This record gives sequence, structure tokens and C-alpha cells, in this order.
Amino acid sequence: MRLNQRLALSFDWLWLLALLLLSATGIAAIWSTTQGTSLSYYVGRQLIYLAVAFLAFLVLLYFDYHLYTDYIAFAYLIGMAVLTLVLVAGHTVHANKSWLKMGTVNFQPSELMKILVILGLAKYYADSDRDHLETSELVVGGLIVLAPMLLVILQGDLGTAVTFLPIYAGLSFLGGLKRKHMVVLLVACALAAPAAWMMLKEHQRDRIESVLNPSSDPRGVGYQPQQSKIAIGSGQFLGKGWKQGTQGQLGFLPARHTDFIFAVLSEEHGFLGSSLLLGLFLYISLRLLRAAREAKDKIGSMIVMGVLSVFVFHALVNVGMNLGMLPIAGIPLPFVSAGGSSLLSHFAAMGLCMNINMRRFVN
Repeated sequence: MRLNQRLALSFDWLWLLALLLLSATGIAAIWSTTQGTSLSYYVGRQLIYLAVAFLAFLVLLYFDYHLYTDYIAFAYLIGMAVLTLVLVAGHTVHANKSWLKMGTVNFQPSELMKILVILGLAKYYADSDRDHLETSELVVGGLIVLAPMLLVILQGDLGTAVTFLPIYAGLSFLGGLKRKHMVVLLVACALAAPAAWMMLKEHQRDRIESVLNPSSDPRGVGYQPQQSKIAIGSGQFLGKGWKQGTQGQLGFLPARHTDFIFAVLSEEHGFLGSSLLLGLFLYISLRLLRAAREAKDKIGSMIVMGVLSVFVFHALVNVGMNLGMLPIAGIPLPFVSAGGSSLLSHFAAMGLCMNINMRRFVN
């Protein structure tokens, strides 16, 4: 009983409040730009997703996080099997065969696979007693990340596949990346860049080129970022008000409830509202950084660092995409964009991190 009270006193309520504020902001923006509020519409489904995600958050918060890492090898293999199943019996959405249809709901296993990769790589690196990672450990760690990443690429979802890379980068850095290894990795990336460019599909290359030359195809591949920038700029300082935006309300802005929801929020609530939103992301990032620093063991720090890497990468890429500074990659804004798989994945990840933070003083 004393242990439970001690854990409860260690719970970070402000951290949870920030997550709920982000989720509420997303629901308000989805409501603003989509028709209908019943459970069959986007807002209703998002509320159901939020309830399920919060339940997963509570479950992962309750049990000691070492329980999850003890069985991560088995869970990782199951995750790989499910990703393989998607290639065979998956449901195609927007040319990506990355979904499993479960009744009336589409579920994206690759989102939850990121958590399993974080746990698996953290477990592998934490078992090493060395101050620096050896070459063999970096190779094995790379394979842990690369295997599911390749399956996601085969599904046609390059955007989600790229989000596995910050996991490897963040955990390898925390695990003790030697300078020579860092140089080798950077050189390898530079040498592989031309081959990677040639392997991209034509529309993917066009998206990258549109960032460098936004006016090259304003009615084609440049249409979405152009409309996004118009929406953000037209919001000015205080915004036009909820449900008063023209780009979002009149349908000029595509994917306004998913990939470009930040543009909708900026148009309706202006520079002030978007700054407050980014402030919430910054606050959560700082809490994650503190939790990683204060974790009672190496594996706890590793898990939190992996979650922090993915969280920050998602936020930076999505906002950069909305500002026209990065190519469109189909990466949602954590806790804000519509979608159950992403919401479930991020709440589950935060549940793990708060679990580690609560147990930092428990022997």
C-alpha cells in the first residue's frame, strides 16, 4: 500500500494535462473542419480512439516497465509477423497497403511497431556494460530497426518508415556512439543518398523538388503546401476564430484534419494559438528529457530517449511540412491529427515514459 501511495505521489499531473490539452485541441480542430459530430463521423470516432488510447495509457502505466522489456523479444516477433500479414491481407488507403481492416475500423500496425522497436533496441543496448557501443552492437541494433522498417517500405508507406530512423539515432547516441562510428554513418548516408534518390517514386521526388522550388507546380504537387502557407499566413496574430477559417472551411486545404491540421489551427487561432500549441510540445519534450535523465536505470533512460526522438521528429516534420519547409511525408501531428493508430501509439509511449518517471525512486 505504501508503494502504491509513493507511486501516486510521483505521478506528473501537469504532464498528463499537457497531453490531454493537445488531444482536446485536435478534437476541436477536427470538429471545425469536418461535418457531423456523431460517433460515425470524424469527431465521434476520434473521441472513441481517445478513450481506447487512454485505457492503453493506464494499463502501461500500472505495471512495472521491466515486465514489458522482459518479454520484448516475443512481442517483437509477433509485431514482425503482423507486419508481414499486412503485406498479404492488408487494406490499401491512399496507395499504402499498411492497414488491417478490423470490422469498420482500419488499424495501422506499423505505429505500434515503433514502440516495440524502442523497447527491443533499449533492451539490447542496456544489456551492454560498456561505455561505448562496439561495431557489432551497432550492426545488430541497426538490424532491429531495419527489419520492420523494410516491411513498412514494402507496404508503400515511406513516411512512416522514416520515423524509425530517429529511434536508432537517439538510442545509439545515448548508448555511447564513438566519433569514428558517427563519421562512418554520416559518410555512408552521403554515399547512399544518390541511390536512395533513384529508388524514390516519381511523386516522391516531385514533393522534394517542390520544397526547393514551390512555384514549379502550384496546381499539382505544390498545391497542398501552397494552400497550407496561405492558411497559416491568413491567421495573422489572433486568428479568424473557430470555424471561421476560409482555407479549412471551404475545402481549399486538403487533408485538413490529418496531415495539415496545424495549418487549420494557425488559421483559426493565429500566431498566438499556434505558439501556445508548440509550447505544449516543448513542455512535453522537456518532461521527457528530464525523465530520461532521472530514470533509475539505463534501460529506463533508453526507452524515454527513444520515445522523445520519435515525438520530436513527428512534430518537427509535420510542422515543417505545413510551413512548406519539408516535403509532404504523411506524418501526423502527435495527439492532434485525426487517426486512432497514431493516437494509440503516442499515448502508449507516454504511458511507458510516465511509468519510468514514477518509479525513478523505487528500489
